[in-house]
Amino acid sequence: MSAPNPIVGLGGRTDHIATVPHLDLSRLQLSPEEGTVLGLVGRVERIDAVLSRSALGEARTIAVLLSLRAKGAIVPARVVPRTTPAAPAVDASMAEEVDLDPEQKREIIELERSLDGMDHHAVLGVSRGATAAEVKQAYYNASRRFHPDRYFGKNLGSFRARLERIFKRLTDAQNALSRAEPRPAAAAPPATSSSAPRPVPASPAPVRPPSGAFASVQPQARPPSGAFASVQPTAAPAEPVDPESEARRAERQARLARHPYMARTHKLTELIARGRAATARGDFERAYQDFNHVLGLDPKNREVAALLVDARRKHDLHRAQAEVARGQELEMRGDFAGAHAAYKLAVSLNGDNPEAAYQAARVGRELAHDVQEVRALAQRAVELKPGRADYQLLLAHVLLALGQKKPAKHHYEEVVRLDPDNAEARAALKKLRWTFS
Repeated sequence: MSAPNPIVGLGGRTDHIATVPHLDLSRLQLSPEEGTVLGLVGRVERIDAVLSRSALGEARTIAVLLSLRAKGAIVPARVVPRTTPAAPAVDASMAEEVDLDPEQKREIIELERSLDGMDHHAVLGVSRGATAAEVKQAYYNASRRFHPDRYFGKNLGSFRARLERIFKRLTDAQNALSRAEPRPAAAAPPATSSSAPRPVPASPAPVRPPSGAFASVQPQARPPSGAFASVQPTAAPAEPVDPESEARRAERQARLARHPYMARTHKLTELIARGRAATARGDFERAYQDFNHVLGLDPKNREVAALLVDARRKHDLHRAQAEVARGQELEMRGDFAGAHAAYKLAVSLNGDNPEAAYQAARVGRELAHDVQEVRALAQRAVELKPGRADYQLLLAHVLLALGQKKPAKHHYEEVVRLDPDNAEARAALKKLRWTFS
């Protein structure tokens, strides 16, 4: 059972998180903070252990963990204790929350783990004497099961990288076996004697008359005259369209559209368009996921990298405001510890949100948390919005508790200037003036 006050997106504080197996860190473009926290997670670790060991502070560490979760670097893990005293067995992949049923997960995991020990024939599931047609059919059958586009629009988490590796291996096997297939030798032409008549060359294809706007100015060919008049070819009628040739052309176009490169290009274009649309309607989390997916497929795309940064910034601003609202709701329910955590998370997401800093300082003071941290949060709120009397009053109280009477007196005076009827500030000033006199 999870601990109380769960962290949204991660779970309870006593739950476990694990690093995704076979993680390609070069594709994720982790920040230094994300790399440090990922090192604390290791293979698997409890959330509260990571928070206690991190030097970033709890709120910032939670924000970094959520960022790693969004990038697919870590997943919630289920720890299964063994019957004998030993290290716990972790089944992080099967416990990962993705849009796949258990059988699909198991099939993908087992095949991906077996790829290194399989040759081209085993990967495609064909015998060594398989024909080119059998290889091709096996490749198409496997593609329908393991092509990443089959799951387009679904949340695949770490399974997307597994599917991409499987499909690349299938494609490599198909290409290698197709090149190795021997081609039948062309039949030799029959021998001809010197007395045999030579073949008559085919007549050149007739030139069709032009049509459209230029038809009226096209010079007409003069009829032939002289000795060659009798052998001049006449214009032939247009050949009818061969249905079989048209079907082959359509099949070639469809095959080209299924080519991995064309499918990848189409997928990138669709993801970018979907991300832009999500940004326009304010769904920044969806936009961040789409742009991050594009960068995973095309890491050198600078335009999408800029879009990703913008989407993340807007996502953090929006999420910070939502956390402030959630903190206020938790306060109304009497959950002050949960409210304090929500306010601090809002500050870590957006350090320029004065309301988040003020609320975190106010509830932290009521809960008797670290007074220096409370002072820093209250000071930040006043710096961002000095015209708020309640912000000034809170900072004055905190400074007075720290024994800093002179700066406290200054902020009490600011409160009176902003709110002349504030009895609390006037009473505090009266005591301070009596002390200084």
